[in-house]
Amino acid sequence: MLHIIVDRKSLLKAITIVENAVTENKIREVLSGIYIETHEGKAILRGTDLELSINTEIEAQIEEEGKIVIKHKLIEEFLKQISDEKITLIEENGKLVIKASSTNTEFSLYDSENFPVQSKLENGVEYVFEKEKLLNDIENVKISASPNPENLAVNCIRMEIEEDKLKLISSDTYRLTYIEENLDDAQKGKENLSLSIPLKTIDGLIKIMKLIDEENITVKSDGSKVFFEFSNVEILTRTIDLQFPDYKSILNNSQHNKKILLNTKDFLSVLRRTAIFVRDNKEAKNGGIFNFANNKLLLTGTSENAQIKEEIVTIQEGGDLKISLNVRFLLDYISTIEGKVTVLELLNNKSSVIVKDEDNDKSLYFTMPLALRES
Repeated sequence: MLHIIVDRKSLLKAITIVENAVTENKIREVLSGIYIETHEGKAILRGTDLELSINTEIEAQIEEEGKIVIKHKLIEEFLKQISDEKITLIEENGKLVIKASSTNTEFSLYDSENFPVQSKLENGVEYVFEKEKLLNDIENVKISASPNPENLAVNCIRMEIEEDKLKLISSDTYRLTYIEENLDDAQKGKENLSLSIPLKTIDGLIKIMKLIDEENITVKSDGSKVFFEFSNVEILTRTIDLQFPDYKSILNNSQHNKKILLNTKDFLSVLRRTAIFVRDNKEAKNGGIFNFANNKLLLTGTSENAQIKEEIVTIQEGGDLKISLNVRFLLDYISTIEGKVTVLELLNNKSSVIVKDEDNDKSLYFTMPLALRES
């Protein structure tokens, strides 16, 4: 029967990490909980939904070896409300007793014998990335991924490594984000990699990377699964085997004969104000009318009861153009631009628009126009 003494904050952090793999499961209830077992002076925590598994470990004073599956939500809330540095976890009569200085609390458990054994990733190509850079790129590219799990082929981020470059791509079929980074010298010359990582895994990975202090992250994949590893956190997920959109054709075949340069800070301010008016637009939700003419942008946004007109200076190459674009989509990407100048490349009011940072040609954003309705 499990009996351990652990640091409360360490346990709480471990639960916060592992719960990213846990989803309520009414058919196999044990999958709704977090598995804890003892091993060589450590408590190992694991969560899984059978597609995604996350493990971590914390130091533990082991009085008696054991394994349990906790109903973690209530325990997590409880741990946040007590102040003890050390707490004791004891399994007694099928219950978990948590002992602290001024409380002795009992929680029900799932049957640990029914918790699935974790599979391992034995083979695959392995890469090591700088954590902060990879985290920044993943957060920036994630904006175009479809949030709908039923749209599985694009409910993901595409990761490709070829020609000694890391490429991250997302698309919900209405827009596309592409980010490219050169590999560090130590990672060059390895086998290519091409896989689609589920958005649920990406969301959990982002949260975990923000909790972990380490400088690097190891990524290993055999194509059907991908494994992320820090010193004491392991994440294993299945990849999506459905066909991802042909982004290379979009990159290679897009045609544009107009180029607009805008001050990024000013453009963001205009977009944020306009977004207030167009978010409930019944005809074109989040749609604004962008009129580029005479080195100026006139942006019009309409709601049921109000209208906004904003004008800012631009540098315009090519003819004039009036086009309707999703203001929220533009805000999502332009908010990630670090340079002072945003570039728009356009053809006509029915073709895709490219958005990029003038100082960074390794990141591109494509968005499709909306039907042009005159205000």
